[in-house]
Amino acid sequence: MDNKRTFKPALTIAASALITWFVASGVGVAQSRAWTTTIGDVRVTCPLTVGGSFEAKTTALAGRLSVDPATTALAGELSVELKTLDTGISLRNQHMLDNYLEVQKGEDFETAVLSNIDVGPLTTGVTDGHSRFTARLRLHGTLQAVAGQATMSERGSAVRVEASFPIRISDYGIRDPRYLGVGVKNEVVVRVVFFANKDS
Repeated sequence: MDNKRTFKPALTIAASALITWFVASGVGVAQSRAWTTTIGDVRVTCPLTVGGSFEAKTTALAGRLSVDPATTALAGELSVELKTLDTGISLRNQHMLDNYLEVQKGEDFETAVLSNIDVGPLTTGVTDGHSRFTARLRLHGTLQAVAGQATMSERGSAVRVEASFPIRISDYGIRDPRYLGVGVKNEVVVRVVFFANKDS
């Protein structure tokens, strides 16, 4: 059960970055180059070794990204404070934070960060769409490449972004989450939905 937290941070950050990118590229790069994330929802689906699965959740997304029309990369980064992760069971939360995420080890373990986001060729004037992206995720003191899919839609002055991508917890040096003989499979799926606003 401790596994929930392990997966969540990665998901949250990667998804957030993804989403922000779509906002920036989809709503017209020439008109606005900076976006700030606002309301967000991150859910990590963790399949269990005995069958079934559970979700880990958080709403703590923060960051700013800027778009350069001349490139396919985004400047800036998105981060998630891992201590905000909640699996719905207090003991599992404690095990996840202390035994697997090891947040007590310092900043590189307390926060998950998504950076170096590349969304491929940017398209101006698009208000709705979907695309594939790549990025770098720092989790548990380890930096790894991630890739996934994202969709965006314009909502008034904001943009709604939904992104998802898989991560393997072993890639981040996180030991196999297991409690009372039940474990979480190595690959989990992160889904993030959030809104981003253009900076004035």
